[in-house]
Amino acid sequence: MVSLTAFGNISVVLAGQAVAQFDLASALTKKESRMIRKAEYMIPYHMARCPNYGWKESPEFARAEELKEKIAGIESKAKKRWEANYC
Repeated sequence: MVSLTAFGNISVVLAGQAVAQFDLASALTKKESRMIRKAEYMIPYHMARCPNYGWKESPEFARAEELKEKIAGIESKAKKRWEANYC
């Protein structure tokens, strides 16, 4: 049996007890989701400007990798915040 809590997190009912499961979309704030959305669209922008040869050493590739790290950091921050509230 699956139920939806007030915050949009999905709960699975096991033996009469609800176990909260992490849902990234509902755990992000508006600002975080906007930052992730903008960063996701900037990755192809930078990758399209990489040269054909030596593209891994280019500054455009480095910027794209920085954006990927930024997205991962925001997601991990949201996960930690959720764990602090629900676990």
